[in-house]
Amino acid sequence: MTMRKQARGTGFISSLQQVKPLYRHSLAVALVFALPFAVSFDGRANPGYFVEQFFIGLVLGSAYALIALGYTLVYGVIKLINFAHGDIYMLGAFFGYYSLRFTIRWLNFTNDVPLFVCFIISVLISIVLCSIVAVAMERFAYRPLRRATRIAALITAVGVSFLLENLGIIAFGPNPKSYAPNTLEVYQIQLADDESFTNPRMIEVRDRTQLKFSLDDLSPVKYARVRLVAKKGKSPFTPAIALGPQNRSGLLELSTDELGSGIPPPEMVSVNAETTKRGGERLVLAWASGDPESIRVPSMVAGPGGRPLAITLPITSVSGERVQIPLFNLFIVLSALVLLFLLNLLINRSSYGVAMRALSFDQDGARLMGVDVDKTIAVTFVIGAASAAVAGNMIGFYNQSIEPLMGILPGIKAFVAAVVGGIGSVPGAAVGGLIMGLSEALMKGYVSPVLSPLADAMAFAILIAVLLLKPSGIFGTGVKEKV
Repeated sequence: MTMRKQARGTGFISSLQQVKPLYRHSLAVALVFALPFAVSFDGRANPGYFVEQFFIGLVLGSAYALIALGYTLVYGVIKLINFAHGDIYMLGAFFGYYSLRFTIRWLNFTNDVPLFVCFIISVLISIVLCSIVAVAMERFAYRPLRRATRIAALITAVGVSFLLENLGIIAFGPNPKSYAPNTLEVYQIQLADDESFTNPRMIEVRDRTQLKFSLDDLSPVKYARVRLVAKKGKSPFTPAIALGPQNRSGLLELSTDELGSGIPPPEMVSVNAETTKRGGERLVLAWASGDPESIRVPSMVAGPGGRPLAITLPITSVSGERVQIPLFNLFIVLSALVLLFLLNLLINRSSYGVAMRALSFDQDGARLMGVDVDKTIAVTFVIGAASAAVAGNMIGFYNQSIEPLMGILPGIKAFVAAVVGGIGSVPGAAVGGLIMGLSEALMKGYVSPVLSPLADAMAFAILIAVLLLKPSGIFGTGVKEKV
């Protein structure tokens, strides 16, 4: 009798484990979501405000789901927790940021290609670059440790993560960058040895930036000139300014006269010398700005009046106005759903999917059956990197700001989402990501402001609750191993 009671177990957790799995999982998620509302001090019951926060949660959840897909695929194939995956998300945002500026400059300014098309092209460029980084990371960091212990590979993944973060700080700078600048002024500076500028060296400067070039970097350049490139066209170059020994540095400035009505010839204002703190001479190139309307870049999702395109819902928010859902938010959610659906088909219906699933069971057996193990693992990293790059671009534009450490917390939350949903399951990554995003948005914006600092902790509260009830995750399946 005593042994039978011990086998059954006692307590709340043991009783929940006797419930049917579907109801048990639903109850776990419901209990976790009910916690913040049960302790809310000022429960904001406005339905419009709830809908606004709900859509914010869908956007965040879509990003977490796409990032979690990389975690779940890599772990499912080679049983590795790739902690550097969140930094691929960061690199995707930066690659897309610079690619967007490039495509706007060369496609929108010169050929009137729509801005949204420029954004799609920049996302594709970002996907390619992130895939190259992911393949290099797998080839040089993870492949040599494929036969090593799991802890060695795990520590290597942490090291790669720190490496990418610090390289990002060095390459992109530590300060946040605005993803959608109000203006995109492009100044072209030509540097040459002769006054006729036969074979000039070109430098482009954007966004009213003042750059300082040391004379050592310009040597043996003797002349410089500058022009403005805007949507209305290109201005003529300024007169050449001599940079010889008799004129150690110079100042070029564009005239602001009638800039709003066209692109006038810039004028050279003055030539000045500057001495740095170290005593070295520098060339200073600076510009004054005219009417920015002539070179303003409108929003990619703006309507004819310049206001962002949005869907108006027949409910009112706290402000008393109708709730508006920006079309770009819907685009993020729908894009994530379509990508997750297509990737699920790829894994379950394609030859690559069969090879991935074979590797997840037995690499040696899959190799004997003709599966190219190295190629299949590389494709897995490419798929994960592509999904993270898409998330980085969309969330970067959604937040209007990116910075080199932006992948740390989303990467951790996406990993939690993969575990909650059942690591190794694509539907589990999708559901886990949505749970993370909705809980974060509702905790920050819907419940009491006193509890909003706990929004990030909600991810780990959900993780603990789910693992107590089903350690393999919501969609995970237990694996029996012989011992």
